[in-house]
Amino acid sequence: MHYRKSCKHVRPGGGFVPNFQLFEKGDVNGEKEQKVYTFLKNSCPPTSELLGSPSRLFWEPMKIHDIRWNFEKFLVGPDGKPIMRWYHRTPVSNVKMDILAYMREQAALGVRGK
Repeated sequence: MHYRKSCKHVRPGGGFVPNFQLFEKGDVNGEKEQKVYTFLKNSCPPTSELLGSPSRLFWEPMKIHDIRWNFEKFLVGPDGKPIMRWYHRTPVSNVKMDILAYMREQAALGVRGK
């Protein structure tokens, strides 16, 4: 695929060309959900008490922590632990403010910890 060749000229650069698949479509809910999404969803509270109309949803089993729309977002810290989850209709400006607040908090903890 052409995107693999483009990696050679951008970060990490230095002639790097991956010999593995970079992207793959996967399930985020239901019986075949990918483990990373199970981890993320179980680490953060659900974004809403309502899941949606079962007649309009296409996965099973349905759980309260399920991702409702593909624009839900997760913030994962540098240690790999999920920090926060946002509803799909949360304005990007709010997401940005939350991320900046988290980064300031982490910077302050780092200064105090030294």
